[in-house]
Amino acid sequence: MVEVGHDPSLRRATLDTWLQPEHIAWSVRHVRELIPTERIRSSPAPRVLPERIDGALLDVPVEAHDGPVRVEDLLRDGERDALLVVHRGEVVLDWLAPGVRTDEQHLVFSITKSVTGLLAGALATRGQLDLAARVGDLVPEVEGGAFADATVRQLMDMEASFAFVEDYTPGPDVEAYRHAAGWYPAPPGAPALREFLATRVPDGPHGERFRYLSPTIDMLGWVCARAAGTTWAEAVERHLWQPCGAELGGSVTLDREGTPRAAGGLSALPRDLARLGLVVAERGAGIVSEEFLDDLLHAGHRDRWTRGDFAEMWPEGAYRSGWYTPNIDPDVALGMGIHGQMLYVDIPRQVVVVALSSWSEPDLEAWHLDNHALCRALAHRLAM
Repeated sequence: MVEVGHDPSLRRATLDTWLQPEHIAWSVRHVRELIPTERIRSSPAPRVLPERIDGALLDVPVEAHDGPVRVEDLLRDGERDALLVVHRGEVVLDWLAPGVRTDEQHLVFSITKSVTGLLAGALATRGQLDLAARVGDLVPEVEGGAFADATVRQLMDMEASFAFVEDYTPGPDVEAYRHAAGWYPAPPGAPALREFLATRVPDGPHGERFRYLSPTIDMLGWVCARAAGTTWAEAVERHLWQPCGAELGGSVTLDREGTPRAAGGLSALPRDLARLGLVVAERGAGIVSEEFLDDLLHAGHRDRWTRGDFAEMWPEGAYRSGWYTPNIDPDVALGMGIHGQMLYVDIPRQVVVVALSSWSEPDLEAWHLDNHALCRALAHRLAM
């Protein structure tokens, strides 16, 4: 275990304050003390990750947005919690910030979307989910709302269209969404998450552009649970978590009716996220089909990306099945979440990087790009 940096000042939060900058470093590791959760049980036979620690990786140069730095310099900024690097199935760097425990689950925010996308792929691989199906046919409760006429595939690629503004200041739409999901105290009369999803209002046709609207993947989580005949957490446990050899149970936040936040509520260990990343690195590992993985890597609609919300971030990028493909290096996919979370998979180099953080600013594009540059620099160094 390599440890650098300094111990942040942690302050216990409440449900009203947990996402505020002064609390986020504590909150991302203590979600179960704030919000009801459902457990995702570990594998009875966890996958062993042999260690071949290379401390020299801390000296790898990274082209950050404000100039070149070393990996260690980025880790010393006081707002990073964990960095795990796996090369060819072996752990080569395992860094935790002071005060972060090896058995502590970390909220991964929208990396959860990538998990839900893989879950849909696992269910499709087993013939339990038709990705071309109309959502309203699978979940009749949303008939009359914006999601009803979308396809499962359009949910997976975030090409569903409805009236919503994803503003983490938070804006009024995100605030209402968090009330529904149980992330903020619900005012009288506020809908729970499923009612919130069922009552979204259309905003143009589906399938024309990438729209980063988190409730889309909560809807996908509902579809997956219905197809699996279980809860979302039970489906993840059965089809992903246990088959990939997860070492410690994860958890997902629930609203007051027991509906999971399938777009952002997962907490997990860095090593278990790496094990999930190895499913992608190993081209499905028998958990999802190779055809699904090839589709994830190569079938994203770049024209819809260029008309979408993050077009300037990766000009040649795409989004497919809950995963970003920046298309800077071939066959690289990643999951990304606010406050500095990234799960990066480079298939040709057989590198998986997990970066978990507690940024005080939730969603600065330059910082996300720094995370991407960090992961990419490590992958290139390991391939030398």
